[in-house]
Amino acid sequence: MKRLFLISAIFALAATPALAQPVKPAPPAPVADDPMAGFDKDLDALFVQGGITADQAAARAGHVSPTVRRKVAEVAAAIASGEAAELQRVPQVTAKLAYTRLSPLSPIDLGSFMGQNFVIAFLDNSYLAESTVSVPLSDYVLRYPKLIEAARLGEDVAKLSRHSAEVDAGEDARLAYYEWLRAKLQVLIAQRQLVQVHSTVIQFQALADAQRLSKADLLRVQSQEAEAEQTVDQLKNLSELREEQLRLLIGATDAEPLGIGEDVRKDMQSPGAAPLDDMMGQARHKRLDFAVLDTGIKAKDKQRESEKAARYPKLSAVGIVDYADPNPRVFPQTDTFTFTWSLGVQLTWTLNDALVEGTTDRRLIAETDELRADRDNLERGARIEVLSAQQAVSLAEHALRTTAKGLAATEESYRVRRELLAADRATAVELVDAETDLTRARIAALNARVDLRVAMTQLAHAVGNDH
Repeated sequence: MKRLFLISAIFALAATPALAQPVKPAPPAPVADDPMAGFDKDLDALFVQGGITADQAAARAGHVSPTVRRKVAEVAAAIASGEAAELQRVPQVTAKLAYTRLSPLSPIDLGSFMGQNFVIAFLDNSYLAESTVSVPLSDYVLRYPKLIEAARLGEDVAKLSRHSAEVDAGEDARLAYYEWLRAKLQVLIAQRQLVQVHSTVIQFQALADAQRLSKADLLRVQSQEAEAEQTVDQLKNLSELREEQLRLLIGATDAEPLGIGEDVRKDMQSPGAAPLDDMMGQARHKRLDFAVLDTGIKAKDKQRESEKAARYPKLSAVGIVDYADPNPRVFPQTDTFTFTWSLGVQLTWTLNDALVEGTTDRRLIAETDELRADRDNLERGARIEVLSAQQAVSLAEHALRTTAKGLAATEESYRVRRELLAADRATAVELVDAETDLTRARIAALNARVDLRVAMTQLAHAVGNDH
């Protein structure tokens, strides 16, 4: 669509031989004020002081993007996971309160000895207050350091992903901004073309009324006017669509007026050409999506190392305190609370944990391979992206130079046609043709400037210079 106005039927006027050959010489036409001056005034009005720029649009997009909000939530989840990993270093402390009703048992009478009856009674009620402290000594060496490091790397991945999402949202907003700007320019130019065609229709109507022009030629130029009106309507709809896209990306409400604050007529300093391998080296170093994948691979490796601890026996220190009625360590049982404690170490090994660790290790290897494949794809895609952006910048720079030469030539041609018309040595149709050529040249020059900004935005994103 960006050059829709260039292929519209508006320019058919300049290519119609019959229109350039009037039946009879027309009387000298007065040279009015330069109508192309109105084009410059329209351009001046399009770029307003205090309007939004591409950089401002990018900054706003990063704050309202749903993708960024999702990444913010992922960062919060990653931080919570990291804190949970660090809390595993805290010794495991459990507390228990219990009451048990026991079935009645008959006491055991051991008989009498030295005048004393020895009877072992069994109590029906049992009360227990117990606390246990377990310190996994081997995990402090084999598992927790790797697990905590993996969690911290996961947090880094989430933060890098959030920042990368902000950068992507900013680039989308910049590109949407320039397409909106281009659409506004297209509307302005199409409206200016419609004014020119309408002026031509009036002139040809006068010639037809004076029987100096055929009815068929008049109908043809009237048809061109209708097509020009349709083109203006289409471009207005496109401009509204582009503006709505920009509003959604930057979070602008319908009540907020949007004005163009970046004058594309101003020159921009484009980056110089560099070898593709050098640009790729810069992209690997600066682009956040490379950092996300590289950090994710490191996190998976640390997670694998932490899970390997399940292969080995687990050494733990255990301490238990009991306050029970009856206390099982008291014999014979008495209906009183008694405090006891115990300390020890234990070495445990669970076959199931070792078996599950094998499957977990294979899963983590597969996930790491997925990330490495993603990185290879990113490497390939980034290389094409950088090369394409470099070529786009080069083409835009070339177009900027050629369109500047073409604009200078058509401006001179238009000036000469005006002077010839004033000297009765040119016709009004020739001046209209010169106006059309001049407008086309200005369209091409403005498009080249927009194209250069778009290409530079894409190149900055491709090499990681946009954050």
